Amino acid sequence: MEASKLRDICGWITTGMSNQCSTDLGLVKHVGLTYVLCDGETFNPPIGKGEDKTTHGFNHPQITHLLCPQKKLKSFDEDPDIIIVVLQEGLIKTSTCNWLTVFYAEGIYDPENKLKGLFCSLPAFWFYMHLFIRPSAVVTNTIVSHSSKLSKNHGWGLTEVTLYIIAYVHVVMYFTLSTAPHWCAVIGQMDLNELLWLIIEMFDSKDDWTHETLAWWNA
Repeated sequence: MEASKLRDICGWITTGMSNQCSTDLGLVKHVGLTYVLCDGETFNPPIGKGEDKTTHGFNHPQITHLLCPQKKLKSFDEDPDIIIVVLQEGLIKTSTCNWLTVFYAEGIYDPENKLKGLFCSLPAFWFYMHLFIRPSAVVTNTIVSHSSKLSKNHGWGLTEVTLYIIAYVHVVMYFTLSTAPHWCAVIGQMDLNELLWLIIEMFDSKDDWTHETLAWWNA
């Protein structure tokens, strides 16, 4: 990555990310939870719409399923009660490189090729549509706006989903699912700044996986 490009990105992150996250998180805080549910599914136990997020994260079985590292998902499905306790106590690593289930396309995981399906989940795409097009786009399941008002991406001059957008969307999605009540860079074992940069660096390789993943987001 060119030094000038890196400086520009650093400036965007350090001066703008916190403020933008505060705005975006306020908009997606409650409705974003519905984006991780399958059609017809509801949270059990229910999650309220108040400011309290103590029922999120590893304190809710369905959210724990999503935040569980994909490589540990089989163990979770076999004995969720035990794995929930282990995750709550931090005995299973949930840091940056331990890719979470919610980051993968549903039902796609290959231990021999851990990049397969990574960053191609529908929940992440719904978050993108909410944040960069408009919330109603998620309801209608269309990226084409029929409103007289410009969609956010057109208003901002965005013509494609970039690696920076993908990284940002995953950070916002993780924060929404977490127990953190306000924006912060570190939540438990997860460093969100580190997560953002790692995703950006992974896409910088320009290999087949990079092209295929970007093509999925821009299809």
